[in-house]
Amino acid sequence: MRRMPVDLPYVEQAQEGLVRHFGLTGFRPGQAQVISSVMSPGNTVVLMPTGAGKSLCYQLPAMILPGVTLVISPLIALMKDQVEQLARRGIPATFINSSLSDLERADRLRRLRAGEYKLIYVAPERFRSPSFLDAVGQVGVELLAVDEAHCISQWGHDFRPDYAQLGQVRKRLRPPRTVALTATATPEVRDDIVRSLLMKDPRVFAEGFDRPNLFLEVFQATGDEDKRRACAGLAQMGGSGIIYCSTRKSAENTHSSLCERGVNAILYHAGMDDDARRRAQDEFMSSKDAVAVATNAFGMGIDKPDIRFVAHVNIPRAVEAYYQEIGRAGRDGGPAFAALLFNHADVHTQERLIEGNHPSEAVMSDLWNVLRSVPEYDKGMHVLAAQAGASEFEISAALRILERERKVERGSRGEGDYGLTLTDKAATAQPHAPDARRLLASLLETFPVGRSATTQVPILARRTGLSGEDIQHALKLLERAGAVRVRRPFSGRTIRALEQVPFSELGVDLSKVREQERRSLMHLKRMTDYAYTKRCRRAFILGYFGQQEVASTCGQCDTCAGSRLQRLPGLGSTAAPRATPTLAPGRPDGYSELAATELRRWRKELSKDLQVPPFMVFNDETLRGLAAALPIERETFLSVKGTGESRWERFGPKVVEICLMARAAGHEPIAVAPAPSRTRGKGRSSRP
Repeated sequence: MRRMPVDLPYVEQAQEGLVRHFGLTGFRPGQAQVISSVMSPGNTVVLMPTGAGKSLCYQLPAMILPGVTLVISPLIALMKDQVEQLARRGIPATFINSSLSDLERADRLRRLRAGEYKLIYVAPERFRSPSFLDAVGQVGVELLAVDEAHCISQWGHDFRPDYAQLGQVRKRLRPPRTVALTATATPEVRDDIVRSLLMKDPRVFAEGFDRPNLFLEVFQATGDEDKRRACAGLAQMGGSGIIYCSTRKSAENTHSSLCERGVNAILYHAGMDDDARRRAQDEFMSSKDAVAVATNAFGMGIDKPDIRFVAHVNIPRAVEAYYQEIGRAGRDGGPAFAALLFNHADVHTQERLIEGNHPSEAVMSDLWNVLRSVPEYDKGMHVLAAQAGASEFEISAALRILERERKVERGSRGEGDYGLTLTDKAATAQPHAPDARRLLASLLETFPVGRSATTQVPILARRTGLSGEDIQHALKLLERAGAVRVRRPFSGRTIRALEQVPFSELGVDLSKVREQERRSLMHLKRMTDYAYTKRCRRAFILGYFGQQEVASTCGQCDTCAGSRLQRLPGLGSTAAPRATPTLAPGRPDGYSELAATELRRWRKELSKDLQVPPFMVFNDETLRGLAAALPIERETFLSVKGTGESRWERFGPKVVEICLMARAAGHEPIAVAPAPSRTRGKGRSSRP
C-alpha cells in the first residue's frame, strides 16, 4: 500500500466543483487529499469516521469525471436518502434495487444506457443479474465506489457474502478508478478489503478517528430500571440524542418508559412501516430536543450536527459498530456524550443472538425436511419454526443460508383477512392506550360479541382513522387484555425447496457459517473487553483501529476523569463493571463474571471436541471457583475445588490465558478455601 500523495493534482477542479454542484465553500479535514486521489487513475482506500464526509469523496468526483459512477451500498434506505439529497441539488442520480418493480428497473436501465445518470446506486446482490452486469458493462464505469467496504471482509463486524464477489465484478467491469470507503476497519479488515477487491498498490487514507469532544463512559446498570433512569437523566441534560437498543422489544419498553417520564421520545425500528419511520426521522431531524429510541436500523444517512448524546441500552455486537454509532454525536464540534449502559447479562443475550444467527446443522436439516415434504410452504414463519423445533430467529437465518445456496426459492408476499372474535371482556374493557380504545369502540359497533368475523387492516384503518401500523399495535394490546381473539393472516412469503434429496446429500457447506460465528463471538469479546477495561477508553478504541501513538490518558472518559453519569439524580455511585470482592469460604459467590463467561464458552467448545458433557471438563461450581481465584500458576489452580493434577496438565494453559485476560481488565483474584486433599482410588476420578 502506498502512502497518500503529497501533491493534489485535481484540487482546483474539485474546489470549483464543490461550489458549483454542492454549494459548499470548503472541504472538511482530509477530504481534499482523498478526492484528489479518487479522481486520479488507480485505487484508493478511505477510512473516515461517521460524519467526516465520506459520501462527498465519490459524489464530487462523479460530477467532474466523464461517464458513470457506480456506487455499491448495502442499505436500500441509505441509497434512497442519498439519491433524494442529490436530486434536490439537481444532480442526476438514481438507484436500482429490489424495492422497484420490474418495469421501473427496466426504465432506469434504459435511461442508464442513454447516459441520463451520473451516479447509480446498487446493492451488491444486484450483480447476481447477468443482464444488469451486461448493461453497466456496455455503458462503462468511470469510477466504482464501494461504500461500507468492511462488509467485504469476513473479519468485519457486518460481513455480507454478496460483497465477496465484488473483486470479480471489478475484474469484469475494469473501471479506471476504484474507491473503497468505510467508517470502521481494523488493520486486518483493511488488508482483507484490498485483497478481496483485487486492488493493486492502493493509496490508503485513515483520517480523523479521534473525537476529542466526545466523552466516553461505561455505566454499570444493575437492571432495566437502572438503565431507564440513566436514559431519562441523559435526556434531561438538554439537546437531542439517540438511545440504541438491540431488539425492538427493548426499544419499545425504553420508549414507553421515557414518555411516562415526560421525555420527548421518538420510536424507530425496522418493524414499523415506511411512513411511520419517515415521520419519526423527520420529527427527530426538525426538533432540537428530540430523543430517538431505536434499533441500529436508525442512523444511516442521519446528518444532524447537534446530537448531544448517544446511549446504548444493550452492549453492541462489535467495537466497530459501537464507534460508528457514537460517532453520530457532536458533529458540530461541541461537547457530546457516549454512554454504554452495561449489564453482563446483555453479553449472554448477544451470545444467544449470535448463535441463533448461525444455525446448527441439526436446525438446517430439520428445516429442510419440513420444506421438502410439501410442494410449497405457505403457513408462515411461526408455524415453520414450530414444525422444525427451532426459534423463528434461527429459522430466518437458516432460510437465508439456503436461499444464498440456491436451495430454496421464495415467492411473493401473501395477503389475507384477519379473523376477530370479541370476548365477553370486550364490553367492559378500558384499554389505557387511546388507539386501542378507539379500535375497540369501532369493533363493538361492527361485530357481535362471541361470533367470529373476518376483516382487513385497511378497512379497520378507514373506520377508525388510524394508520395500519397503529391498528396492528392496538390489536396486540386488545389481544393481551383478553378483549379480542385474533387469527392473523399469512402475510409472509411462500417457500419452495428446489431439490428433493436428504439434507446430507444437499451439499451445503456450513464451515463458513461456523467460522463466521466464531468471529462474531470474538468481536463481542472485544466489545466486552472495552466495557471492562480500566485503562483510558479513548486509547483502547484508537489502539483497536491501529493508531499506535496514543496518549495513555485523555481527560475525556470515565476512567481518566471520573464518571459523569453518577452525578445524575437518583443514580447513585457507579463505576465500570468489576468483580465483587467477597467470597464465603468454600463457595465462590463473588467472582469475575468476565472470566466465568469466557471459561463457559471455552468449556462448551472443548466438550464438543471431546464428545463429553460439559460438566466432565469442569462443573459449574469449579468454574466459579476458577473465575474467583483467577489462577495464573499451578498452586492457585489446584486450590480450587474440582481441579487436580490431570486437569492442570490438560487445561491449565487455557485457564491461565483466560484468567490473565480478566486480570488485565482490572479484575482482582479472590482467595478460595483450599480444596481437600485427594486420595487416588477413592471417590470419583479427577479425569474428565
